[in-house]
Amino acid sequence: MSGFLFTNSMLMLERAMDFQWTKQNVINDNIVNAETPNYKAKYVTFEEALDSSIRSALHRTDRRMSTMRSAISRSQPVVHVAEDESMRMDDNGVNVAEQELEATRNALQIQYTMDAINSNLSLMRTLIRGQ
Repeated sequence: MSGFLFTNSMLMLERAMDFQWTKQNVINDNIVNAETPNYKAKYVTFEEALDSSIRSALHRTDRRMSTMRSAISRSQPVVHVAEDESMRMDDNGVNVAEQELEATRNALQIQYTMDAINSNLSLMRTLIRGQ
């Protein structure tokens, strides 16, 4: 039963939460630095790193479940700096309205991910109780 907590699905949800918290921190940094001259907005990607890790695991001759799990575990969110974007004369690259929209979208994604985690844990609780 304890293996349920360590399924690929739960691991993916954990990685998704890590990405979303990293993204929220980056958005907050961008908003805080909206008035800082020469500050360039940052953004976070995760899908490319995850896709690359999974594809490399699939092309290995040893396709055990642990290989896929390690590919998922190795995937980390990547923070990029938008060097070529400038919103103002002082070379600040933050569009506050866009960042606020992204913060709202990200908050909804965090809520969706938390709902999925809670659903999985509720299922496990039901199985343990035998109901």
